[in-house]
Amino acid sequence: MIAALILGMSVAASIAILGTARANMLRERRRWLGEHLLSNAVEFYLACGPEATPPDGLLPEGYGCSCEIYDVQELPEDALESIREWRLGEYHITVFQANGEVIAEQNIRKILKEEDMGYVSLGAASNGR
Repeated sequence: MIAALILGMSVAASIAILGTARANMLRERRRWLGEHLLSNAVEFYLACGPEATPPDGLLPEGYGCSCEIYDVQELPEDALESIREWRLGEYHITVFQANGEVIAEQNIRKILKEEDMGYVSLGAASNGR
């Protein structure tokens, strides 16, 4: 009787441990998938630009990505002006599922030509360029 009780408790504990391990494995797989897809999207947009259309096969079926560029504003005032038509821009890259749920996102700062940002600085306009 005692042996059966001990066996039953050990089976119940084993099932609980396996259930927890499976839940942890699935959570970590989702996290890894999000980071993997995000790294693919980041490499693509940094290489091809934010307006580029992702090719088929970049992300699995049911996933998408987008990229927007923002002008970095939290710089010292003397650093906000363009230097030879170059500015600091910030890519905001997002990976999402077909239902719109965001899986992962990343902000990356990169020196860009003003024309790539769709931006004309006030300094450039006042200098007649």
